[in-house]
Amino acid sequence: MIIVSALSHAQDLVARLRPARSLSLMAPWQRVVFNEDWLPEQRLILAFNDVVETGSVHVAPDDAIVRRIIDFAHGCESGEDVLVHCWMGVSRSPAAAYIIACARAPGDEHAIAEELRRCSPVATPNRLMVAIADDILARNGRMVEAIERIGRGCEYDGEASPFCLPLDWRDGPAHQI
Repeated sequence: MIIVSALSHAQDLVARLRPARSLSLMAPWQRVVFNEDWLPEQRLILAFNDVVETGSVHVAPDDAIVRRIIDFAHGCESGEDVLVHCWMGVSRSPAAAYIIACARAPGDEHAIAEELRRCSPVATPNRLMVAIADDILARNGRMVEAIERIGRGCEYDGEASPFCLPLDWRDGPAHQI
């Protein structure tokens, strides 16, 4: 399964669930102060801001970053658990989890988005990350359309609760954490 979390819950989830690998999505300034010792040995840490437009002073997700997320997806073994976390667990990590699931299940973009919404009413996947992945994976707009269809998550003050998506879509719906 793909375990999606805010940073504040991630260390406990690693201790409890022992995921085989992890993907950390941090702002550039967070990367400087981030202690990664508690993460699984197989880890990928990417530093970019949660922005949906390029051209600002912030580091936007780009083709290279999204390709690394897709490569991470293809490196996951069937049946293993992986942790994907960002600062609040609302935008970057749900987008990355969605990208990972879609990369492993072509044609199931809408079902995966609906499962994401069912599992996390507050998730608002980063649209720029999803659009870039849609292009790289040649999904012809299906990923973008699916995320637009589930809409913005409900307003929420604070960090999102952790949730799971299936790593292998054919295994059925997500499990509860």
